[in-house]
Amino acid sequence: MKNKKERIKKNLIFILVFLLILIPLALYLITSLDNKNIRYRLSIISSYGDKEAYHPKVIAFKEKWNGYKYWMSFTPYPKGKSAKENPHIVASNDLINWEVPKGLKNPLDEVDNIPKKRYNSDSHIVYNPDTKILSCYWRQVDHNKVIIYKRDTKDGVHWRKKEIVIISNDRHKKDYISPAIIYDEGIYKIWYVDVNYKVKYATSEDGLNWVDQKEVNITYKENLNTWHLDIIKTDKGYEMLVVAFDKWKNLNKMKLYYTYSLNETDFVEAKVVLKPETRMNKWDNSGIYRSSFIYENGKYYVFFGAQSKRKHRGTGLLEGKDLFNLNSINPKKYKKYNKQHNNSTTKHQIKTCPSIKFAN
Repeated sequence: MKNKKERIKKNLIFILVFLLILIPLALYLITSLDNKNIRYRLSIISSYGDKEAYHPKVIAFKEKWNGYKYWMSFTPYPKGKSAKENPHIVASNDLINWEVPKGLKNPLDEVDNIPKKRYNSDSHIVYNPDTKILSCYWRQVDHNKVIIYKRDTKDGVHWRKKEIVIISNDRHKKDYISPAIIYDEGIYKIWYVDVNYKVKYATSEDGLNWVDQKEVNITYKENLNTWHLDIIKTDKGYEMLVVAFDKWKNLNKMKLYYTYSLNETDFVEAKVVLKPETRMNKWDNSGIYRSSFIYENGKYYVFFGAQSKRKHRGTGLLEGKDLFNLNSINPKKYKKYNKQHNNSTTKHQIKTCPSIKFAN
């Protein structure tokens, strides 16, 4: 009887020791699996002290422009507060670390906010190499009116007074949501979302006076409404990243789509390139929002806006040789990444675009 008790005691001790080893190991494996392919949020601090940078637009220069190779506009949107959705400018030399250039004061504009009635939104930057001017455009809603403003700079620090670019006195009849602008072939070209989620295209010789061209053809496999977009010009044509939704209640559950066109208006069917994270407690597990991208050194770099189910927002960074095989860049490893990035050719490769295969 005594020997039996001893055996039971030894077995219990063995089981206890086994569990003490197994449980931490299991937790470690679960955590490692959960963190696999995690998409990191960049630490971009606004003038309000938050890091909920939203609606990014990034442009790259062949050589540093006023001390920086990359420039970004964004609008903070902490906890969905439209009073802080004002145009900001930051710059970087490695795509990871973004800072306010010395002497620049953000935001570029503020309004006496009335939620859902008066607020700024949808900032975008474009560079004119002929005049060497960087312009920041943004959309302002004032009750029923919509105004597109812009401010210009030649050094990224000192900005001219804002100018009115476009006015719509009734945004239910004419709107200019998420204006995406490029300078191409000596003229400015703009794509924007009008009422009924129709994408429109227009041109301008000076970036101020615009002539509407025609409606843009964007289709999806599903029945979706186009929301926010970005455009770049490469040898492939006009490449677009766009978010879309099926029902208004799902506006914060959008996916990111890619399409391209050989001209400015006839785009191939848009395909999914990025979905919201499915794992719990991730910062991007609710939906993807307006995203921006550049093509450089044989790779795409995608700055994607996203939101969590807890209503936290921000901008993440992905890279890939094509847009259907994107990988995350861990900001904590930026030193190694920066060294590799800077050791690659510095030529701004907007000339050669790889062939792109659509994902199923």
